Amino acid sequence: MPHKFSAEVIGCGDAYDGQHTNASLLLKQDCFSLLIDCGPSVPKALFAKQITPEQIDAVYVTHSHPDHCLGLTSLINWMDAQGRKKPIYIIAQQSQWAVLKPLIEFAYWPHSQLGFQVIWQDSATTSTIGPWSIKTAATRHAVSNLSLQLSNTDQHRLFYSGDGLLSEQGEQLAAQSDWVFLECETLEHHSSHGSWQDIKDLPRKANSLWRLYHIDPSVRARLAKLVQTTANIRLAEEGTVLCSIEHPTNQGTSHVA
Repeated sequence: MPHKFSAEVIGCGDAYDGQHTNASLLLKQDCFSLLIDCGPSVPKALFAKQITPEQIDAVYVTHSHPDHCLGLTSLINWMDAQGRKKPIYIIAQQSQWAVLKPLIEFAYWPHSQLGFQVIWQDSATTSTIGPWSIKTAATRHAVSNLSLQLSNTDQHRLFYSGDGLLSEQGEQLAAQSDWVFLECETLEHHSSHGSWQDIKDLPRKANSLWRLYHIDPSVRARLAKLVQTTANIRLAEEGTVLCSIEHPTNQGTSHVA
């Protein structure tokens, strides 16, 4: 049977964007769902999709700034209130668990525990998530951020940067990937954020699709015009779904919905 690998843009906004949901991606394959990042506005967007309380199997947190993790409290609280029993995996840098664990604990306060297990995994040492093998690379950001590349058995690869200026290793992972999601906060070079100046000339795999997110609202309109001159790079749009079908012959196909 073919395997469908999909990536849905839940949010594409930066920390203070009043018109867009905080940057987040929902990946699915083989009945496994992974949410990447969960800022405060992400749960509302998920609820609007009428997801079930057991639909998300794991959450990957690129880094522990509020716009990437603060929604964990509401999401976990909702799952518990709706009777979830299945364990959930939280994959994040172990050095940042001390920030994230209180968010989970607040989700079931004043009770003593959740009705399901939370399993913590260190993103720096994790090699697989569900049906995907993963590689991570640090970015240059105000706090430690680990970008993420996932590969399925067809070697169809997705790269998600989180926040920050890509390292050489991150650039290599992006260049090898079929779907690439990059933070692009500014137009001009920034010491700790992605920028159009640093992204536009990066090497890209042939026929890969690149999507820019976490954009300062003040530069969004100008950036939208600039990307029109570059093949296969566009601004991420909420609700967009990328799909790849893995066939038994390992000849995958991809389309955008």
